Amino acid sequence: MRRILLIEDELIVAMDIKKCLERKGNNKVFSARNYKESMALFLMEDINLVICDVNLNDIKDGIEIIEELMEIKNIPVVYLTAYDNTEIINRAKDTVPYAYLLKPYNELQLQMTIDLADINFKKKEEGHIAVEENIYKLEELTKREKEILLVIATGKTSKEIGDCLSISKHTVDQHKKNIKKKLNLSTIGELVSFIMTTHIEHAIR
Repeated sequence: MRRILLIEDELIVAMDIKKCLERKGNNKVFSARNYKESMALFLMEDINLVICDVNLNDIKDGIEIIEELMEIKNIPVVYLTAYDNTEIINRAKDTVPYAYLLKPYNELQLQMTIDLADINFKKKEEGHIAVEENIYKLEELTKREKEILLVIATGKTSKEIGDCLSISKHTVDQHKKNIKKKLNLSTIGELVSFIMTTHIEHAIR
């Protein structure tokens, strides 16, 4: 069950969104009209997605509320707004929202936007986990193997790597074999993919 915090001070709009999303069956919507209610629900309920109107008539607007919520827990955010305002969009960017939904919108647009925001967030989180696991695997490598991995990232051949590190091509190939074994990889293609997704130049110190 997806637990959604809806921050919207227009009662009719909030009721319509809640009805639309809960009709699908896998959503539970908690409605808040202002900063105080938003904070209370966010802390009390296990919220995993936020829909927030940017333009709230309260002590804090939607963007300011999201800034505080994201300091507590990082989850996907979808902003609602009636204005295609560049200044608002630029402010909102700092909170890294997963989508914007301009009013008026239909039920299909709402459902699709929420689903895509959720999917993209999960993909990003899975990517972070994979990178962390890859960085942990790097600890299994020797200093020389890490040096070779860094040069592989530049696209050089075994001979060119050997020339750079003043070792033979045969030694480079043997190191490559050991690296693949330690990282549980089978091909050079998998090794290159590992390097690219791990941002190897930053991961190795």
